[in-house]
Amino acid sequence: MNINDISLSLTGEWKPRTLNELYKADTKEVVRVYADGVYDLFHPGHVEQFRQVKAAFPNVYLIIGVCSDADTLKYKGCLPVMNEGERLKMVDQCRYVDEAYFSPPFFPTMEFINYLKADLVAHDSLPYNSPTTDDCYAVFKASDRFLETQRTPTISTTSLLSRIINDLDRYKARQLLRENSSPV
Repeated sequence: MNINDISLSLTGEWKPRTLNELYKADTKEVVRVYADGVYDLFHPGHVEQFRQVKAAFPNVYLIIGVCSDADTLKYKGCLPVMNEGERLKMVDQCRYVDEAYFSPPFFPTMEFINYLKADLVAHDSLPYNSPTTDDCYAVFKASDRFLETQRTPTISTTSLLSRIINDLDRYKARQLLRENSSPV
């Protein structure tokens, strides 16, 4: 990417564009969008979120922040099933992702988004609690720098974990069978 791909003001400094400005401009310029998450048990719902972002404008550069194991433990109370290296690698290999960013702030800030020179932040519209607010995305919504994506109702990390837990005995039996039949 070169400097001409990023929105510049008349003074030569980067200036973020709002969602309304981008919709009205009908621009072919690069629109930088940031989305973040844990992305544990990487699944089609994650890919669908990325696809939605890439489809929002003709030329989207998608930056995905992958939260660290330590932050996930701190703020969600448990470690992910997949470690941070595995999760980062899965996200980075997705065809819709232009850049994978490891260990962003767990709760995005305007300063961080501006540091990335991202015009917009993408996430579903549900409020996401943080230690300081009922919705860590509220500041982006209020400043018209929020791109809403739709959750995939048929799959989530929570639903995958529930499937495993609900059928745990069968998965244990399958594993034991495999372990006992594997050559040493």
